[in-house]
Amino acid sequence: MRVLAIADTVSPFVYTPSFPHNLPPFDLVVSAGDMPGYVLEFVATKLTVQPLYVMGNHANGYLRDPQDRLVRPGGCIDVHRRVTMHHGLLVAGFEGSARYKPGPHQFSDAEFSRMVAGMTPRFAWNRFARGRALDLLLTHAPPKGPHEGTDRPHRGIGAFNRLHRWWRPRVHVHGHVHLSGANAPREYVTDEGVRVINAFGFAVFEL
Repeated sequence: MRVLAIADTVSPFVYTPSFPHNLPPFDLVVSAGDMPGYVLEFVATKLTVQPLYVMGNHANGYLRDPQDRLVRPGGCIDVHRRVTMHHGLLVAGFEGSARYKPGPHQFSDAEFSRMVAGMTPRFAWNRFARGRALDLLLTHAPPKGPHEGTDRPHRGIGAFNRLHRWWRPRVHVHGHVHLSGANAPREYVTDEGVRVINAFGFAVFEL
């Protein structure tokens, strides 16, 4: 299974008329937040598989309908606080970032902890019925660790580290923290064996 992950900035390799044929073949698209809704809809129209996404803290994933109402991008699946089976993969997601000012799609540490705890019945059922709780965790914010920022808005979420320990996803894809420099680390592996991938821009990886 090959996955295309996108987040935070619109890559000219993705938002182009030649997409997806200009990239290596992939089976699934996931968006880790702060991707404009028009880009998500564009990706959906170019593929036969629905992109999976979570909203970022900037909430630019919405579009406006003819009545000037905010709507979510068509042809895509929002996985916030849910588990979906997609191409044989169990995918769960959590939107937003750590709270740093008033506004939508920001949560306190306690709120993230409650959201993660609220998924326990579904994760437990998956482990019982399918032999694993989930395969891919999709979030906007990073877990605590090498990928978190040094400032308050980009701090890591401890609840995601606990999710790693309890439920052992194979991969955790996140955004929110921009990669700077040619050698910025895009991926690392936790002590639990979870691959953590920063999807800033875009990344293609095997799962």
